Amino acid sequence: MAIVCDASSIILLAKASALETFTNRNAIYISPIVYMEVIKGKEKGRFDSLLAEKLVKNGNIKIQKLNNLVKKQIEDLFNIKKGELETISLSYKTKNTVLTDDKKCLNVAKALDIGFITSLDVIIALMKKRAISKEKAKDCIEKLEQYGWYDKDLIKTYMEEIK
Repeated sequence: MAIVCDASSIILLAKASALETFTNRNAIYISPIVYMEVIKGKEKGRFDSLLAEKLVKNGNIKIQKLNNLVKKQIEDLFNIKKGELETISLSYKTKNTVLTDDKKCLNVAKALDIGFITSLDVIIALMKKRAISKEKAKDCIEKLEQYGWYDKDLIKTYMEEIK
């Protein structure tokens, strides 16, 4: 499956220790701005930035340029910016699935009829495909709760799905 990711999802999956497994099982694309957003933590030695840089160098994550006309049209219509704008713009023509946890980005994907998933969905999918154990999935969701901006009820719903 081809998936276009925004920066926060890459960072969250890295912090949850699920990014490598995810990129080994899917074709992952990011825009140049998303890449810059992810690796800016490299200067501070942040693990997520270093891991993402390694995965790009190894070809597990591919940087894809986008059509600036499409980008401008989407920006004018929905007033989203930076990485989220580029993530939606990359997915618009190809209809590749968007991976984001950003509410505004999710709403734009819905409006443009682009399929989407969240980092929580990735963890459940990896567990269902037996790429990670139930224990690992539980640990990943706990880490996503710690580092992300999720509603407690949403976390509870995903935790119940693990059982």
